[in-house]
Amino acid sequence: MSKHLELHNRFNEHLINKNYSFDNHSKYSPHSKLTSTLVVMAPRTFVNNIINALRVVSYRKKTVGTIGSTGYSTAKEDKKLNAAIKYCTDLVKKHDPENYILSTFYPKHLQKVYFAIRALNIELIMIRESTTKPQLGNLRMQFWRETIDKTFKGIPPQQPIAQVLYNSLEICQLSPLFFKRIIDERDAQLYDPPYINNKDLESYGENTASCLLYLHLQSLGVEDIQADHAASHIGKSIGIVTILRGFPYLVSKRRMLLPSAITSKYNISQEEIFRQGPVKGLEDAIFEIATLAHDHLLTARTFLQSTPNQALPALLSAVPCDLYLKRLEKYNFNVFDPKLAIRNWKLPFYLWYNYNKGTF
Repeated sequence: MSKHLELHNRFNEHLINKNYSFDNHSKYSPHSKLTSTLVVMAPRTFVNNIINALRVVSYRKKTVGTIGSTGYSTAKEDKKLNAAIKYCTDLVKKHDPENYILSTFYPKHLQKVYFAIRALNIELIMIRESTTKPQLGNLRMQFWRETIDKTFKGIPPQQPIAQVLYNSLEICQLSPLFFKRIIDERDAQLYDPPYINNKDLESYGENTASCLLYLHLQSLGVEDIQADHAASHIGKSIGIVTILRGFPYLVSKRRMLLPSAITSKYNISQEEIFRQGPVKGLEDAIFEIATLAHDHLLTARTFLQSTPNQALPALLSAVPCDLYLKRLEKYNFNVFDPKLAIRNWKLPFYLWYNYNKGTF
């Protein structure tokens, strides 16, 4: 019996004991070829059951209460903090389900930090989508800059994310620099700056997804240059994949984030894409950009052997990215294929499998 099949059977056996089931999908293998990825939509209850099972099997550290500057927090403060944590958790669950699943692999006492970081990222993204004028978005970005400043100075505003971040600073060290880099990049995106070449795509990923991973590594107590290198490359890959995944939506809003060097190379007209969608040369352009994202994942894996084990929860962010690239190849690099928009309900198993193997 192969090592993978043994792991799969152990996991399936655990789910059965907990009244969960894989519904006879035991022959599924994450080592299948790129072109054989099965993409189907499972019932929501089934996916939720897998998530609940993951919460049982993942390693968790227990904490006793919330320690404040004068000892244990009061019941009133606990209630207020719990409400703030719930706000962050619900925001991630609603708008970023993949990263919500990833939270199950973090120690329980650090999950509030995880959700606060991810919730802030969602708030920043929503500014671009809900603001009609960049100048109004600038004001909201400035609010978040000031919020981060005040939080790290010990005077957080009465805002849920700020309150959770401030409370989290008692159990982990986070750098305000990474928060500010994310805010600055999101602020610049309000004006839809044109991307000239692939370096611009990589810079976008570094200043957004990579910075998020740096913060997650800090929350896990990881200070390791090899882990930072891995996070940098994973973040760049995630940034590029995020643009590819959002391509149909961006085009519907007449926004083009493909580098001009790529569109020129393949004689692609932006206006034709806005009017027609798929055009000649687009699949070749997408293939080149997807290859760049995949190369960053391959580079990140070269640092795995020398990376501390406690960094793995953060580096697992590479798994959803890799799955999308495989599905994109399966559909011939047609970013407009509606099947790519279907959520991969097998993601929890992929994550569990990689977590137990210590890979991404």
